[in-house]
Amino acid sequence: MKMLAAALIAAVMPAWAAEPPLVVHYNERPPYHYTERGVPAGDAVAKVAGALKAAHIPYLLRSTPAKQQLVLLQKNESPACMLAWVDLPGRDGKGKLSEKIYEERRLWCTKATPDETMQRIDAALRKAALPK
Repeated sequence: MKMLAAALIAAVMPAWAAEPPLVVHYNERPPYHYTERGVPAGDAVAKVAGALKAAHIPYLLRSTPAKQQLVLLQKNESPACMLAWVDLPGRDGKGKLSEKIYEERRLWCTKATPDETMQRIDAALRKAALPK
């Protein structure tokens, strides 16, 4: 019975929902990205969440101190992105940088993040930046 239920759920779920969620780490920097009553908030969080939804990329937002984000990026154990990093010389060699989110800030993703995922994120961020 459990196998039948799992098969039915898998059959009706979109293919992208089967992807493991991309973890997007952010540090507390109001008004751009912060946690309010246990929920990620801020303009940058909203823009990134909207882009990931538009790109059909499942995601989790996680508040993580900046130094811990650097450790995760260095470990490169799984796809993950760090919200709101500036494109400084040498950073592109340690990870993958997205299109701009606000000011000069971007997602800085682990090298383990697939190129195809980065392309989908960038396309959605470019589309979100177009004037309405």
